Amino acid sequence: MRTSRLVALGMAVVFVVGLSACGSSDDDIGVAGDSPTEVAACQPVGEDLKATALKTVSVELKEYSFTPPTVELAAGVLTFAVTNAGTLNHELAFLPGGGEVPLNTSGNPDEGALGTAGAFELEAFGPGLSCEATYDLKPGTYTLFCIVTDDDGQTHLQKGMRGQLTVA
Repeated sequence: MRTSRLVALGMAVVFVVGLSACGSSDDDIGVAGDSPTEVAACQPVGEDLKATALKTVSVELKEYSFTPPTVELAAGVLTFAVTNAGTLNHELAFLPGGGEVPLNTSGNPDEGALGTAGAFELEAFGPGLSCEATYDLKPGTYTLFCIVTDDDGQTHLQKGMRGQLTVA
């Protein structure tokens, strides 16, 4: 997903430059939040779907857990109202199909395999902030996880930050 962020960043820069030429502006788009010490801003997801959401689910992120750790919902358009109650940046990532998050030879999440598996995320955001993500979710099991990397080189996933979402 970090690789896709870089591709998205490049596309966003081209898009923002194009908008600037037309006299419009946009919020800063970047990959803030990959470091636990750089406070990242909320980047909401699916705002165009929010009005059609069937349900809003509250999720709290902190070192190194999700509350609730398991969630069961009916399929459809769902909004996740996410609060970072921790002291570090956190994200809420989803791996369709559930199971273990694929790792590379270094033991870190494999960005390519995650992309192939259709993983998606609410980008990392800072402590004390809240952010929303709305998705049209199909039935199945999703592994919830956070792959922000701490200063010690370990991801939050490696420190146990994972949960499960079941969509019926």
